[in-house]
Amino acid sequence: MRRLVTVLVTTVLGAAALAEARWPAEAPPLPPPDPGVFDIINVDTAQELADACWNLASNQAIVIAPGTYDLSNVVFPNGVDGRLTVGRYGAPPISNLQIRGASGDPADVVIHGAGMADPIVPFGIQIFTATDVLIADLSIGSVYYHTVAIQNDQGATRIRLYNCRLHDAGEQIVKGNRGANPGAEDVVIEYCEVSLTDGAIVHPDLGYCYTNAIDAIGGRHWVIRDNLIRGIFCQDGSLAGPAVLMWQGSLDTVVERNTFVDCSRGVSLGLVSSQDHSGGVVRNNFFRWNPGAAYVVDVPIYTTSPGSTILHNSVLTHGLYDAAVEVRYAGATGVEVRGNLMDATVRPRDGAAPLVADNITDADPAWFVDETTGNLHLLPAAVAAIDELDPLASCSDDFDGSPRPTAAGATDVGADELEGPLFADGFESGDTSAWTATIPE
Repeated sequence: MRRLVTVLVTTVLGAAALAEARWPAEAPPLPPPDPGVFDIINVDTAQELADACWNLASNQAIVIAPGTYDLSNVVFPNGVDGRLTVGRYGAPPISNLQIRGASGDPADVVIHGAGMADPIVPFGIQIFTATDVLIADLSIGSVYYHTVAIQNDQGATRIRLYNCRLHDAGEQIVKGNRGANPGAEDVVIEYCEVSLTDGAIVHPDLGYCYTNAIDAIGGRHWVIRDNLIRGIFCQDGSLAGPAVLMWQGSLDTVVERNTFVDCSRGVSLGLVSSQDHSGGVVRNNFFRWNPGAAYVVDVPIYTTSPGSTILHNSVLTHGLYDAAVEVRYAGATGVEVRGNLMDATVRPRDGAAPLVADNITDADPAWFVDETTGNLHLLPAAVAAIDELDPLASCSDDFDGSPRPTAAGATDVGADELEGPLFADGFESGDTSAWTATIPE
């Protein structure tokens, strides 16, 4: 049971102030690279950065001084065009590498190309024959293809992107390629902001808009958590790809505790068949679609993946699409959709028969702290969502990583467990003169 502690709060705004959005800027700081483990290479110019990446060896860490690093003005070795390479194409593998901003603040280290439409800088960082790579505390953007490309066709795997600002790529912002290999394994993307400033362009190579925030072909055991993903739409108004797309043989993806704001589509575990993805979980995420969108909008959560689970997400479509979750194909067996707080329905398609239980499909924007910014923490007004469910063993925490109550009937619907003020009388009177705050035991 929850233990109630009485507090005095005089206005609804006072209540809201106790539940602020958690954004990537709040990433816990990483310890600096250990000089006992890594050969540390300090750089402070774009040329030095490019040279250090090209010459990386195992057990090295590049530490980048605060500044702006324009890749379009760099002379790259051996005629390689504008990109930072980690593990040379076709070279023997290297491992245990770090590329870090020195200050811990990604706003201080800005790596950029010449824009989404200029091929002089095709990539930000392209990882080839490298494993166990950490890229942290920096910004990469304004490139022709991808800010970060993980080339598993060359052996790249076990990559961690932490506290980065990845933005404005002509195609996918983060791309995992498979080639003849199964796909990159154990990739973790966390506490990053992955965004398009003004939407995606019609790409000059293709003649159409081809964008995602994160797109992995054959990705295995990827974890995408605690990120802000926003603005993934097409400037020409056409339908963008899913903000997160895991497909073509991907498996066991975890997408949790992210905020998706003003995108065309949200998360897709699989896309075109039930063989596209297997397993996986989408839990404790916020999704907010822009009611004034001038682009085509589709479903926030989509799965074709047998054995996948869609648990405790909070979704506001604002009526732009009539389903918040779609489960597709008869081969998508064993799918569960439970405990989600949404303003639209769950739709099975093409023979799918998921278990659908304990969801709310008529959520009101007034139930959330600030839905305009994607802050879907609950307010006390969300009476219908509070203390309604039994706990799920596979979703024991919430959007903030706080433990959910373990007592029967004490778990809230959606991504957030309300810990802020509640009416002492159980909300019936609407009297704001006395509030209580819930604190987990």
